[in-house]
Amino acid sequence: MEEPVRESSMQLSASSSGLVVKETRQPTKRAEVRWYQRQDLWAWLYGMVFIGGLIGAIFGLGTYRGWYAPSGYAYNDTNTTRERFLPEPFAPEEGVKGRYGRDASARWYFWKLRPELVTSWTRLFVWTCYTVHQLLAWWLMYLAQVNKQARKGKKYSPIMSKYNWAAVAVHTFFHLLHLAQTHLTYDATAQDVTIGSSQGSVIVALLVVLVVEFRDRGVFFGWPSAGSTGKAGKAVRSWLNGSVHLVRKYHGYVIMWAAVYTFWYHPMENTLGHVLGFFHTWILMLQGSLVYTDLHLNRYWRFLLEVWVTLHGGLVAYQTGGPAQMGTKLWPMFTFGFVGLIVLTQLFGLPFWKHLPAWTRVFPSLVYLAVTLYMYSWLPDEYGRPWTRLWEPVVIPANQYGFALYICGLVTFGLYVERKLTNGSTKNILSNFGRAAYVCGFLCMYLIKIIISWAFQYFDIHIPGTAMMIVHESIFIVFAVAAAFFVRRVVEANTQKAHAEPKEKHEIPGMVIPDTYGSIPVSLENGKVKESVLT
Repeated sequence: MEEPVRESSMQLSASSSGLVVKETRQPTKRAEVRWYQRQDLWAWLYGMVFIGGLIGAIFGLGTYRGWYAPSGYAYNDTNTTRERFLPEPFAPEEGVKGRYGRDASARWYFWKLRPELVTSWTRLFVWTCYTVHQLLAWWLMYLAQVNKQARKGKKYSPIMSKYNWAAVAVHTFFHLLHLAQTHLTYDATAQDVTIGSSQGSVIVALLVVLVVEFRDRGVFFGWPSAGSTGKAGKAVRSWLNGSVHLVRKYHGYVIMWAAVYTFWYHPMENTLGHVLGFFHTWILMLQGSLVYTDLHLNRYWRFLLEVWVTLHGGLVAYQTGGPAQMGTKLWPMFTFGFVGLIVLTQLFGLPFWKHLPAWTRVFPSLVYLAVTLYMYSWLPDEYGRPWTRLWEPVVIPANQYGFALYICGLVTFGLYVERKLTNGSTKNILSNFGRAAYVCGFLCMYLIKIIISWAFQYFDIHIPGTAMMIVHESIFIVFAVAAAFFVRRVVEANTQKAHAEPKEKHEIPGMVIPDTYGSIPVSLENGKVKESVLT
């Protein structure tokens, strides 16, 4: 595999203000790497084999123990279900916490132990597992980012760093631990936080991906692209440039939180909905483990990461919908809503579209429209009427586009506030105390989100299921954006510190020149700059 890259070189020239360092970029080629030499590919293959084996273990152990609980509608099918869980509150139980009020069955998570089986130990154990997993995942991501930015050379490669391998090992260990924990204490964090928080965290991750991918595929049918010549396209890209850049640089922390948080929300129950969900959280963690590798950039792999929710969401809605799948059941809304996102936006990040005429991009949408109209021509509402549910496929795309714009607006506002507070200075050198303060600020942002989710559960806030998810989204986004600014200060401070440390003793004086460094550490060889901290 050969990919043209550019190698920078530095050369000195004289000017009226003194010596000037000029940078030139020369095209070069990266050494060919065959597929079997790619460490990132082998790590990915390991990940696929591992999750396949884990899913087999989930089904095997669950079946061995006689577990069968695909939904609350199957409550009376097995003794093990009745022994472990309370029935779904299809009939509200007045005064019983979490089991009465509007849409109680949607707010109640079925796969959690009966109250008399819950102990302080079962709660403490799972929250300890989650906390350690979360902190390790973030720490390794931070180390990988700071280490990569402090180094010269190409940012992405097929070689796995020690941080990549460590991340794969950490996620592997905690998946095995979660399987053991499920069969030891069973309860995940669902006993203490709302189902809306789990759903909302995943949606926030998908929203962040929508923003990250904007630079390369735009919003609708590949518009606005980098080559857009219209005023509207240029204006949109110009306005979003700053916010998209920041989200692209620090998106991993948000997505890793969503994946780990949701992973520990659910027990490893042997249902199709659960294992498809665990597959999704695993591949998100695997993608985070592959940071700064070539495979991390693979567009077909990224497409799978983004659209897997279509299969998972639709199937879970169908699985938990009960015997009457028509009427008010939600599987059509999830299925056609997420497919709508695919044909309008996500599909056009795939490379082959660049080789096709722009007018061909409308064809997937035409097929989608025809199938959707056909389905809703006979899908009845609760009164048996067709055609009345055509609003459903619009809900999820509207939610995604609206909240993606919300993220960009908050980030843009944050950048404005930051410029005002720092007077536009890019200098970001922190003391140890300052670094610790920003790390604590970052952690507090996510702790507050968990506390809010706990409060909704503890005080039994009666918000219908879908609305509860949207409320969590809007709250989570605010704190996730704030957390990104905290971690940005820490990462950039460490990067600047690394770049500011002299690597050679030779220096070019520049203290009296306005708007220049006091000194620029360089190494000279035949009149050329061999090494400089500016590269």
